[in-house]
Order: sequence, then structure tokens, then C-alpha cells
Amino acid sequence: FKLKEYPLMMKNTRNTYGQIAKCFHWLMAFLIIGMYLVAYMMINISPSHFRDSLYNLHKATGLLLLGLVALRLWWRVFNVQPTLPASISIWQRHAANWNIVGLYILMFAMPITGFLASTLANHAITFYGLFTILPLANNHTASRFFSKSHEIASYLLIMFFALHVIGAFYHHFFLKDDVLIRMRLRFKNNSRVNNK
Repeated sequence: FKLKEYPLMMKNTRNTYGQIAKCFHWLMAFLIIGMYLVAYMMINISPSHFRDSLYNLHKATGLLLLGLVALRLWWRVFNVQPTLPASISIWQRHAANWNIVGLYILMFAMPITGFLASTLANHAITFYGLFTILPLANNHTASRFFSKSHEIASYLLIMFFALHVIGAFYHHFFLKDDVLIRMRLRFKNNSRVNNK
């Protein structure tokens, strides 16, 4: 059998995204938004056991996101990508491609710089209590550098994320094409399978 013949396709086609790409997209989007909320809380509350718990959660989820973005990139490389509508101009196609490239770079940069900022400050990182990564060094100069890099990357990610969302809404409400709709998660099939 061929996956593309199934109503709920796992793999992408030239017309739409498969379920796996959609799951990566929405899971990571919600996790990243959650990470920003946790980060805002943990830097704006007084030192406490709860604050330490937020830091541990933030670091563990950062490692989880690093693994997810690596898997997502692997899936993207070995999958066909849906094409943009023919009506989209060349500059818009380039802008969309650069936005995706920027998002991937920043989705890698955020957890890597966060990890280095922590581990180079002699902090161990616990992954949801399952295992612990011991600190690499006690180099506060290097740690401050990566901490600042992490902060800058966070602002850049917000900017690229916002452009991505604005672009999706622009396609949906102004151009009225299917660019946003084809990333919608589906849990059941509403079409018939062609048995010919």
C-alpha cells in the first residue's frame, strides 16, 4: 500500500502536510510558547523552591525541544514539501523560505545556548528526573556569553515567529488560499478513498 492513498496521510504531498509534520509543528509551537511563559515567570519571581522547579522544567523542556527540532528537520529533509500557490510572487517565496530557515536556526540556537549557559556555570541539568547531565565547567565568562546569546536569540525567535503567524493569516484572510488550512490537524477522514 501507499501512504498517500490513506485518508489521514502520515507523509507530506505536494499539496498538503502529513500528520507527522503537523504534529511536529503544533507540538513545538505550544511547547515554545509555554517556554516563554515559564521563562517570564522564573525571572520575575523571588528565589524559592518553586522558582528552582521552573528553571529545571525550562532546562529539561529545552533539551526536549532540541531533540524534537532535530527529528523535525530530519523528517523535513526526507519528505517532499508542499508547494506554495502559483499566484505567490518570487519575493514572497524567498521571504517565506528565509523565514523557515531563520526559525530552524533559532530553534536550534535557543536550546543549545541555554544548555551551554547553564552547564558552563557549573549547573547540572536534570531531564524530568529521568537522568542528570553533569556540568561541563565552571566558566562564568563563557556562561554569561551564552546567556546573552540565549536572550538575543529569544527576541529574534519572537520576531520570526510573529512574521510566520502574520504570513499565515495573510494567506488565509487576504489571499484566501489553503496555505494555513493545510497545516490543520485532522483526527478523522472526511473524504472517500479512491479504490480504483
